[in-house]
Amino acid sequence: MTFIRPCALIRNSDRVNTLPVLSYQGKSPKIHKDAFISALATVIGDVEISEGASVFPGVVIRGDLAKITIGKYSNIQDNAVLHGSGMHEEGDNKEPLTVEIGDYVTVGHGAVVHSSKVEDVSLIGINAVIFGDSVIGEGSIVGMNATVLENTKIPKRSIVVGTPARVVKTVDDATFSRIKEHALRYHELAKSHRGIIF
Repeated sequence: MTFIRPCALIRNSDRVNTLPVLSYQGKSPKIHKDAFISALATVIGDVEISEGASVFPGVVIRGDLAKITIGKYSNIQDNAVLHGSGMHEEGDNKEPLTVEIGDYVTVGHGAVVHSSKVEDVSLIGINAVIFGDSVIGEGSIVGMNATVLENTKIPKRSIVVGTPARVVKTVDDATFSRIKEHALRYHELAKSHRGIIF
């Protein structure tokens, strides 16, 4: 993979933007050259962003305590927050609780993903909260304003809503395809903003 350097000057059309990409304690974000990072977002520390992913204005991706990875063609929408926590204590082992966003994932406006994993082709609704060592199974939808409590494992292809979030139905093949199509549409949207917010 080819990555851009932290705080690199990126030429977008006729203007030059400084990406808000910051090192933390010797760890710098690795951002694929074909990813889209808004100059109005903040990306700090141990973060890896894959090909075709997009990070919109107001997003904070803070990899200071644990690594954060964002898969191919995933989009992190305006004002979302991704953050991992320091240490997970299990017996004598202490491990950081990372954030893993799979491929073709949409993280909606204002959503929070904290120390959790969102598997491929999933959609996290506006203002949803995914907390503390939870896993959102592949092909799932977390509804707007839902709260997924600590240590929750959502089965593949589930639709969950409410606080605490509960499974209300399953994702059929047509809906699964629409989730992926939505991620690809956001990739095209990001491309259309090149020179404006990217």
